Amino acid sequence: MNTPVPLDKGQTDALDMHASHDWQTIPGVNILLMGAPGTGKTHCIRTLVDAGLEVFIVFTEPGMEILGDTDPDQVHWHYVAPAQPEWDVMIKNAKLVNQFDNATLQKMPGMNKAAYSQFIDVLNVCNNFHCQRVDKDYGPVDSFGTDKAFVFDSLSGLNIMLLDLVVGGKPIRTLPDWGIAMDNEERFINKLCLGTQCHFVLSAHVDRQVDEVLGGIKLMVSALGKKLGPAVPRFFSDVIHTVREGANFSWSTASAGADTKARNLPWKDNQQPSFVPILDQWRKTQ
Repeated sequence: MNTPVPLDKGQTDALDMHASHDWQTIPGVNILLMGAPGTGKTHCIRTLVDAGLEVFIVFTEPGMEILGDTDPDQVHWHYVAPAQPEWDVMIKNAKLVNQFDNATLQKMPGMNKAAYSQFIDVLNVCNNFHCQRVDKDYGPVDSFGTDKAFVFDSLSGLNIMLLDLVVGGKPIRTLPDWGIAMDNEERFINKLCLGTQCHFVLSAHVDRQVDEVLGGIKLMVSALGKKLGPAVPRFFSDVIHTVREGANFSWSTASAGADTKARNLPWKDNQQPSFVPILDQWRKTQ
């Protein structure tokens, strides 16, 4: 007889959060797009409008100009870049690096952390989404219904922000520093997957990592630390590999060596890079 594997605290907290909501309809789909740079992850966001949704995007990296031709009443965004400290802060950081040895730098609680608080800005946007296109507030993203989609583009910017939150400009990160940053990232993703009713899309870049369960090397989400990447997809309905071959863009749920998932799409390569089939399938469950 198999003994059940106990859930860790992050998993139980996330499930408790999900259970605490009194959902009156089936929550929207959670979709993870993962792929190399230049595979169309940002461009395909426009197809959420084709699927009949109002779209709210948090950008953590440049690229919103590719959606500049969309209707600002249907596609809203807010850009929060990772820390770009002023020159005087960079000078202070450089002086500390020049003054102290590695052991002393490692023991520092952080360097000029006040200049590296962009993750708090992200949380404030989620608490009350302010569209920079139309200069209007739309309230917390967990109040959005299934007529809306919340998009976070991308996880790579969040990775930088969360390490910055913990250590500021400190160049040497300890294992506890990494652990705190990873915990915050996991909780943030869980909140968006399990604590919202709207459709949620997360875009991410990929790393090649060892699959410690099944063995072999797989393309996995580029998250903070090697342990978190394999855990990110667990609360997503569909995990899609974005692919570019020459000038042709496609989605795949069957890429060899990629850690994918398909509930609302078929298991196959060369699918159109569009959210419309996913939303059509989801609506059949209502």
